[in-house]
Amino acid sequence: MTDNNTTTDILKNKEEEEEKKEEEEVKDIDEEDEEDEDEEEEEESKTVDKFVVEEHPHILDLTGHPHTYIGEGYSLPDTLTDIDLTNDKIPKIENINHLVQLKKLCLRQNMIQVIENVDTLVSLVELDLYDNQIKKIENINNLPNLTYLDISFNELRVIENLTSKQLPILKELYLANNKISEMENLSELTGIKCLELGSNRFREIKNLNELINVETLWLGRNKITTISNINHMANLRILSLQSNRLTEIGPGLAGLTKLTELYLSHNGITNVDGLQTLTSLQILDISANQVQTLVGIDKLINLEELWCNDNLVEDMDMIEQQINKNVTCLYFERNPVAKHQQYRRIFINIFPKLKQLDATYVKRN
Repeated sequence: MTDNNTTTDILKNKEEEEEKKEEEEVKDIDEEDEEDEDEEEEEESKTVDKFVVEEHPHILDLTGHPHTYIGEGYSLPDTLTDIDLTNDKIPKIENINHLVQLKKLCLRQNMIQVIENVDTLVSLVELDLYDNQIKKIENINNLPNLTYLDISFNELRVIENLTSKQLPILKELYLANNKISEMENLSELTGIKCLELGSNRFREIKNLNELINVETLWLGRNKITTISNINHMANLRILSLQSNRLTEIGPGLAGLTKLTELYLSHNGITNVDGLQTLTSLQILDISANQVQTLVGIDKLINLEELWCNDNLVEDMDMIEQQINKNVTCLYFERNPVAKHQQYRRIFINIFPKLKQLDATYVKRN
């Protein structure tokens, strides 16, 4: 009798333990489900909240908030004047046709392939499409107030569809870092003051004869072999031709009497002949060339900065004779002349207003 009772008790205890174990497992599963639900709710909350911005009738800034289309999760009131959707992975320009008061539209660093749906934005002043996947300049119509257009870092191969009728007051045009090989179809943009064509595939400067108001011209990182067809730009103040295939400066800069900054680094230039007429020049960069002589640079009476590092200059007397004594910044490192034991002391004595020699500020007693 005792044995039977003991067996029964053992079985009963075992059943109770199993039931308790099952209850704990169910409880664990329920808790996991609750945690999963909490996580899902949290994620949903994040999705909803990521576009929760302070409502503003005129400004919309969602920089760095990826979404699938313009207007997803936020409103686009027709009072908006400034939109910035930089780095949002947007694939298409859409849902903005009604924004007739919009003045600035920034869509930098997205995934846009086609320029479209901007022809109703009659108040637009700035259109920024830098760093997208655009292959063609098109549909930029009826923008009478546009002064700034940036389509740099895209996949353009041709300059086209830019007319004075559609863009009557355009002042700044940026087409850098594309795959354009011909300077063309720019002649109607006579009001242009800043033109950026760097990092393309140009071999020749041409078809710019009508652009007489240009003040800043960027042509660096191309394959240009000769400076030509720009001496009609009487208002030119800044010219960049670094990283091309120039072997001489030549006569192509004659007449540019307002030029204050000239960048010619990383070419194959051997002398500075051709700079003599640039009497307003203040900054000259001829670094990383093959310059041996500076004869003629003495005509640059307003020169303040000369970058001549990484060349072949070795004559200290020539430097003293040719360079304006009022110069404040000089770079001559990695030239034979810089190997002189008293290099710094000599330069500091020659140029009494020198504030910087190479990368080091000048200290005077």
